[in-house]
Amino acid sequence: MDESVDEEIETLLNNAQNAMEQHYSAEEQEEPEEVVKPFRRFLSFISSFVLPVLYGILIALVLTQVVFFHAEVPSGSMENTILTGDRIMGSRLVYWFQTPTYGEIIIFWSEEYNEFMVKRVIGCPGDLVEIREDGVYVNEKRITDDYTQGITTELYTGVNTWIVPENSYFVMGDNRENSADSRYWNSTFVPGDEIYARYMFRYSLGKNGWYLKWNQPIRFWAES
Repeated sequence: MDESVDEEIETLLNNAQNAMEQHYSAEEQEEPEEVVKPFRRFLSFISSFVLPVLYGILIALVLTQVVFFHAEVPSGSMENTILTGDRIMGSRLVYWFQTPTYGEIIIFWSEEYNEFMVKRVIGCPGDLVEIREDGVYVNEKRITDDYTQGITTELYTGVNTWIVPENSYFVMGDNRENSADSRYWNSTFVPGDEIYARYMFRYSLGKNGWYLKWNQPIRFWAES
């Protein structure tokens, strides 16, 4: 009789111990899950909202700092090719693989004016550039002026001949009577390493109307 009671008591104690162990084991398993849920929500927020914004910023930086150049033109030195207030887009990648050449419109940094400028390439390294009564000559060959506005004259009295140094360019605005360019600057030439992009197109979203106009090729050399 006593042995039977002892066995029953021992069985009850064992059952109670097993139940308590199962209870605490279940609690231990549930606690990490409660901690994991907020962490998963945080990761979901990062992947759904934060990462797309960061990717967008990264793509924008790559496009504007590596691939394209975008700016608003503040002056009329390139009229009527580019109007005051036009927004322009240039390609930065082009000059990774080639150097500027005659007639191209380039976007470059001017240390003298502490700003970006847009002008047309007239003389390349080693060229002799001259302004004569009948036009502009490069290495004794006259260039066309049908894309320009106004009369081309030297802006420094008596200075009308220049030899372009190595890795430099002689540039002028298409608005020849209203352009601060190589005829006028103290540092006459544009260094090659200050050229950022080649002009691609211009557009206006209301200031000058509504349009998008691509760079039009020109005939650079005049017929002899």
